[in-house]
Parts: sequence; structure tokens; C-alpha cells
Amino acid sequence: MRAHHHVSNQLVALSFVAACALPCTRAFLRPAAFSTSPFIISSRHHHVISFSKLYSSEDNTNGSSEESKSSSSKSEMLKFAIPALGIYLTNPLLSNIDNAFVGRTVGPAGLAALSPATLCIDQALYLFSFLSRATTGMVSRAYKTNDDSTDRYGTKSNISAARDAASPAFSMSLICGLGLSLIYAFFTPKLLSRLNVDPHLRTSATSYIHWRGAISWAALAQSICLSLFMATKDSITPLKIISAAALLNVLGDSLLCVWPLKGGCGGAAAATSLATLISSAWMAKALNERGMCPRFKLPTKKELGSLMEFTGPLLMITFIRMTGFLNMQRRAMSLGVTALAGYQLVTNFLIFFILFGEPLSQIGQTQLPALIDSRDVEKARETYKSIMMLSLFAAVGVGAVAFLTATFGAGMFSSDLGVLAEARNSAPALFTAVVATILGIGVDGCMMASKDFGFMLFNGLLGFLVQAKILDYCTSISGIFYSFTVRLSMYTLFATGRAALGRGNLGKALRRRDSFSSLQESSVPATG
Repeated sequence: MRAHHHVSNQLVALSFVAACALPCTRAFLRPAAFSTSPFIISSRHHHVISFSKLYSSEDNTNGSSEESKSSSSKSEMLKFAIPALGIYLTNPLLSNIDNAFVGRTVGPAGLAALSPATLCIDQALYLFSFLSRATTGMVSRAYKTNDDSTDRYGTKSNISAARDAASPAFSMSLICGLGLSLIYAFFTPKLLSRLNVDPHLRTSATSYIHWRGAISWAALAQSICLSLFMATKDSITPLKIISAAALLNVLGDSLLCVWPLKGGCGGAAAATSLATLISSAWMAKALNERGMCPRFKLPTKKELGSLMEFTGPLLMITFIRMTGFLNMQRRAMSLGVTALAGYQLVTNFLIFFILFGEPLSQIGQTQLPALIDSRDVEKARETYKSIMMLSLFAAVGVGAVAFLTATFGAGMFSSDLGVLAEARNSAPALFTAVVATILGIGVDGCMMASKDFGFMLFNGLLGFLVQAKILDYCTSISGIFYSFTVRLSMYTLFATGRAALGRGNLGKALRRRDSFSSLQESSVPATG
């Protein structure tokens, strides 16, 4: 009888998706015109000057010009990063909205059920995030904004190259997404059983997973489309689409979760699924109008090789990071229902606030590859320094806001005193976790741009092992998040230290001009 009930839920979810998929492919708003400017960072000419000319007016003018252009570079970064921030904040914001609706209508049991349910959905989708990351790297290398030539179809070569670079990953995302949807349709009860989820929570968790799992293919395809927008330096168009979908999701939560249907966890998931379908179709339409919509085709041997250059290492790196989250989840589940509900609340705060660092990672992934490949070390170094500085300020500022949110804002998501106490007690640990993670995200984007995957894998594995050992001794939610802080801090310190010493792909790229300059200057005779 229970199995029949699960299958019925899934059939309803699939029917709903089929009914919505056809009309939502017709988007009703046109995207904004694509306009972006490259970073403006000048290159200095290396030459020997006499001491008497060291403070000449010409040199001061050049120095002023350098400062102006460096300031312009940071301004261009912010023009890209701020809209990108809105994009990356939308999904966790919607998760927190789901939590608020479920926590207020169902109570702590519903909030606790969302913890394993969102784990099964979000972590599986995160496991396939290597496809979107690979898309960013491949498209940013293929796309050139100053290429005005056209191919045999009359399409600009840079647009055609960007589309072709994204097509293999887009095809793989649809195939993998359909596989995930089938797994969720038939194996959700076994999955929850393997996670040792409380039997009282499984009905609500299963309903949520069935609805979200039915559109896994759309969620993965949307991530590829989003990476294509970002790699071509357009963060405005996807921001408009994601924002409209977010408003639709809130409206859906009100109707399906609260009144009149009162669907609880399942209603919240259905609203999210509908919003995902519409935003995915809208993104595909916007890309198609520009001639950049990826094509579905089985990748050739050459395309598969290029894709595997990124996806092979990134898959292992992503798997290690996902396993670390699973270990945190298991430890939280051993602390009881109230602690688990508190963990779910604080985890959503963490995911929401750490995404303030994601635009900085995108800057590294979209700007550094071309600079490294062209050996424009001065621009690469300036971009890297700007990313690190912006990451530091963002980490401290956002961490403080996260602390205040956990301390004073948890009441918006739950009225249970035990859950509120867990959130408030975890506020200091949340602060340190947000600071360490935002710094790590900025560094991570630069490491991926330099394709230093071997070190990323080793560094991530070392942090994972250290965190796993610390988790054995954690007896509170705060301890779990402090273990996460240690893990991310190790990654950031080792990666930045390696680059500063000139080691690895990134360090060598940033210091190559220094060694060339010293060699050039040593070959010039000294002038008294």
C-alpha cells in the first residue's frame, strides 16, 4: 500500500511536469540587449630609466593613469559581480522561503523532513555541478568579444564558438538529469532508508523528493545555460529571468503550501519545480534569439576529450566536497529531531550567505583563463589581487550579516523554541564558516581558471580527512560548522600560499613576468 502511494505521488508529479513543460516553453518577455565592456588594465613597458627621471611629471602621469585604470578594472568587476550575485542568491533564497512556509505551516517535523529531502536533491545536483564549471572554462576560452568574423551560416564566430563549446556539456546534463529523475521515481524510499531517516518524516520527505526530482533534467540544463551567459559576460539577462521565476515560486508556495491546497512539503516542492521549468525554458529562448542556444547531440571523441579534461578532475573534487556535506548531515541526524531542524535552518543560512562569494569565483573563471593563455601576466596579477581583496571585504561583511541573521532572524523561519535556541547558539560558528568559505570560493575560481586540478584534489582530500576526524568529536551543531571552517581555512591557506610562492599553474602564471623582467634588466648595462 505504501509503495502504491509513493508511485501515485510520482505519477502526479510527472503529469504536472508534462502539463507545464509545453506552455512554459513560450517565454513572454524579451531579454535585455547584450552589452558588456572588457576589463581595462594597462600594461607597463619595462625599460631602464635614470635616477633623475624617477619622479618626472611623465612618470607621475603614468602612475595616475595606472591607478585610474586599476580602479576602472574593479568597477567593471563590480558591474558584472553585482547582478551575478543576485542570480546565485536566488536558489538559496527560495530554499529559505520554502523553509519559512513549511516551518510555519507544518512545524518542526516538516522542517526536519526538509533536511534529508533537500540533501537528496541538492547534493545530487551539486555532484553534477562539474558540468556547469567545465562549461564556464571551455566557453570563456572559446568566446572572444572582439571577434567580428562570421562562420558559413553568417553567425559571428565568437557566438558560434561559445555555442559549440557548451553543447557537449548541455547534452550530458540532459542525459544525466533524466537518469536522476528515474532514480528518484523508483528508489526514493530506499534512499531515505539508507540515510536512516526517522520513519515519521519519510512521507513528507518522499513527497518533496518526488516533485523536485521529476525536473532534475531541467535544473541541470538550466545550470549549463546560466554558465553560458556568465562565460560570455552577461549577468543581466539571467538575473531578470531568475528574479521573475523567484516571484512565481513565492506565489506558488502561497497557493500550494499554505492555502487553499495546504500541500506542506510537497506543495513547496511543486512550486519550486514549476518555477524551474519556466526559468529553464526562458533561458533557452533568450540564448536561441542570440544564436547561442546549445544543441543536443552526442559529443564526438574530440569533444568528449575536451570535456573530460575538465569534468574528470572536477567530478572527483565535487564528490569529495559532497561527501563532506554528507558527513555533516549524518552527524546532525544523530543529535535528534530538534537539533536536525536547527541544523537545516543554519545550513540554509550558510548556503545563502556563502553564495555572496560566487560572483568572485565567476570573475576568476571567466577572466583569468584568457589572460593566462595569452601570458598577459600583468593583467592576470591585477585581476587576481582584485579578486582576493574583494573576497576579504565580502567575507567579513557577509559573515557579520549571517551572524546577525542567525541571532535575531531565525524567528522568521520557525516558532519552536528549541530550534531557535539551536540557531542562536550556532551564530558564532556560522560567522567563521561564512568567512572561511567566501575566501575559499574566490581562491577556488582562480585555481580552476589555471586548471590546477591535481592540487585542488589533494588539498580538498586533506581538508576532508581532517574534518571527518573532527566530526567524530562534535556533540553540537556549532561543532559541526566549526569543522567546516577548519576544512575551508586549510584549503584557502594552502592555495594562496602556493600561489604566493610561485608554485603550481597559478603561481607560475602570476610570477612569470617577474623572472623575465629580472633577466631582461640584468642583461642591460648599468648607467652610472
